[in-house]
Amino acid sequence: MDQIASSIKNLIDFVSALAERYQISAICPFLDTCRAAASRRDLNIAVLGRFKAGKSTFLNSLIGRNILPVGVIPVTSVVTEIAAGPTDLLKVRFADADEVSAPVEELQSYVSEAENPKNRKNVLTATVYVSEVSRWHGVRFVDTPGLESAFAHNTEASLAWAPNVDIALVAIGVDPPLTQQDIQLITKLKHYTPRIAILLTKVDILAEADFPELLHFVRTQIAEIFGPEIPVFPFSIRAEYKTLREQFQRQFLEEVASDLATQRAAILTRKLETLLSESEAYLRLTLRSSELLDSERVELLQKASAEKEMVADTKLGIQLAARNAVGKTRSNIEKALAPYEVEVRNELIRAFEAENATFPKSFAGMLEAFDKWLKANLSNRLLERSGIKRNEFAQPLVDVQRQYRQVLQRFRDRLSEQTEALYGVPLRTTEPDIHPEPPKVPDVKIGRAFDHNWELLSPVIPMFVLRRAVLKRFRRKIADETFKNFSRLSTQWNDIIAAAILQLQREAEKRIDDLLTTVERLTSSPQLNIEQIKGDLRQLNELSNELRNGG
Repeated sequence: MDQIASSIKNLIDFVSALAERYQISAICPFLDTCRAAASRRDLNIAVLGRFKAGKSTFLNSLIGRNILPVGVIPVTSVVTEIAAGPTDLLKVRFADADEVSAPVEELQSYVSEAENPKNRKNVLTATVYVSEVSRWHGVRFVDTPGLESAFAHNTEASLAWAPNVDIALVAIGVDPPLTQQDIQLITKLKHYTPRIAILLTKVDILAEADFPELLHFVRTQIAEIFGPEIPVFPFSIRAEYKTLREQFQRQFLEEVASDLATQRAAILTRKLETLLSESEAYLRLTLRSSELLDSERVELLQKASAEKEMVADTKLGIQLAARNAVGKTRSNIEKALAPYEVEVRNELIRAFEAENATFPKSFAGMLEAFDKWLKANLSNRLLERSGIKRNEFAQPLVDVQRQYRQVLQRFRDRLSEQTEALYGVPLRTTEPDIHPEPPKVPDVKIGRAFDHNWELLSPVIPMFVLRRAVLKRFRRKIADETFKNFSRLSTQWNDIIAAAILQLQREAEKRIDDLLTTVERLTSSPQLNIEQIKGDLRQLNELSNELRNGG
């Protein structure tokens, strides 16, 4: 295992050196993804597949109770993890890096399409801790949103999470038993893990005579396309199919849990092989260009000039998406905060009526006490409401992040097709997600109750004469300060979210520039040392062989 760890480190270090030597900045995000994978110690078994394939039902059956929401329409909208814990607990991580703990019974309010449509609460992951999965030590299960449903964001969430998969269970219902989309999903997952199994669900709806025929069909098709290494496990939650459930646990789950170290090494090897193949593609593109005659290179670069127009169009789309999101931000925040202004004002008035009798009797003392009281009470309520709505405020940021992921992947795919057509070298890579800086809660500062030093009149004006007027003035000041500070809070949040959107726009444009610049640099630099490139390619192959052979 030490040799494997050493091979992994050597490969990551070498690819990092290549990225720097040839300025292949486009590969750096995926390189970071692989580094993160190498640092994980437990393994996740992710259940992926079409919507209504029975993924959540399967996991509930595995746990032994109904924890994950299920229904007759697409239900799951958020990636949900199930891990071992001494007591039931739900931890929810949001896109802004905030985290909350809650009872497991509240899971549906965070992960279901009905209670969190389009993931408007901006949940990154929800982790359920239960004791029932502790028998599979070091393993956590992952429920993913269904593919191909009417909710496109569910498909996006699952595919974006796919590079993180360690062990994949592809749930395929018997109606229909195998589609082209299932094949494409398995093909994609093979880039990230060598351990994939098919869970053939809902076999209880088949006639007894049809079951062997369908099982043979699926196993034969999978074997013809992918080879014999992907097993197929028929499954049903009905009592009379207990033998199938026991067979799955014995032949798959127990085997996985019995040797986690070996499993983990194989999974890291596969992820790094994908990283290596993508690095190799860039080097081969460099080599191919370096071997061309100057006249050939000029001709190809002229043919590739259409990329400039493609870049301009893509960047314009990114800029328009950012502008549209920023334009929605202020109204979105004001709409979210609007119901709270009257509520907070009335709360403060009631609290003031209950507490003003405790203020000092002198005029100056009353002013100072009221200032402190209003600042503390209004600040606390503003911060509380701001915290409740922060994910709603950030919705335009989340929306534009999703758009950028699609735009960048399409750009990457088109550029790959272009390099393959011109140089015979495709650059098929996965676009890692962009993670913006989490929006910070703004400071809340309340001004003085009175703008002038009225307390200077305190020695010459009897308090009993002024008290009623002063209290009336305080009540009016509560309403004024509540209105003013809600408006100020909206402005602060608008500035924060707008800045995050623009930062996201800059990062998206930078990725486009990095990718195109990398390709242009590699295809237009005849001065690159051909023997150096060939040597680096040989070393990549050597490291790959070393990795596959266990060091």
